[in-house]
Amino acid sequence: MVEKKISSPKKKLLYVGLFILPFLIAMGLIYISVNLGTLPIMNKNGRFVKLKYKNPPEYYTIPEFSLPTFNDDTVHFRHKDSVLYMITMFHKENVKEWEKHVLYIGGKIIKRANNIRVISIFENDPKMSIWEESPTEYVKSVSNKWFLAHASESEFETIKNNLKLKLNDSTQMYDYVLVDKDEHIRAHCTINDAKVARDIPKMFKLLNNQYVPRKLDIKQIKK
Repeated sequence: MVEKKISSPKKKLLYVGLFILPFLIAMGLIYISVNLGTLPIMNKNGRFVKLKYKNPPEYYTIPEFSLPTFNDDTVHFRHKDSVLYMITMFHKENVKEWEKHVLYIGGKIIKRANNIRVISIFENDPKMSIWEESPTEYVKSVSNKWFLAHASESEFETIKNNLKLKLNDSTQMYDYVLVDKDEHIRAHCTINDAKVARDIPKMFKLLNNQYVPRKLDIKQIKK
């Protein structure tokens, strides 16, 4: 029987297919995994900085709060909940925008990021007297992790300050606040920026990936 030999060009293709291509794919996956979950994070001075995994400084943590909801219940923002939050604040001077934002949150964000808990806070309207139509049924139909809360003027001011929010000059609204599982502020999102608004669900995916166990250090493997 005559032994068939592999020609030199075929050897090169085989070598590339067996060794080089898998190596490049693996390096690409490592690159992607290293860069996932790298949204900025707010430091103690109220500035957004790059997240550090090794020897991180002390980042700003949102204080706990509790508020009554329009369903005669109470919603709590607690530490150690291990939940991704989006907190939205709506002041009484811009009531005409409330309904539009509720529909936007339900239709464009929660349906694409259903692993988050959303707290929408409305200023000084405990009886829902400002609304033309109650949004509670719509909210229930979208998610059981979405809470409509009302706050007195003083409560609203305190929470707004704790979220490091200022009235947006262009929208005359407060930006949406993205919060990680450690109660750190990761983004203030301006909703009149179409790209930012569209990317909010993607941002939450990045945050969720941050809590996927990171690869073991080579020294740990050798032990």
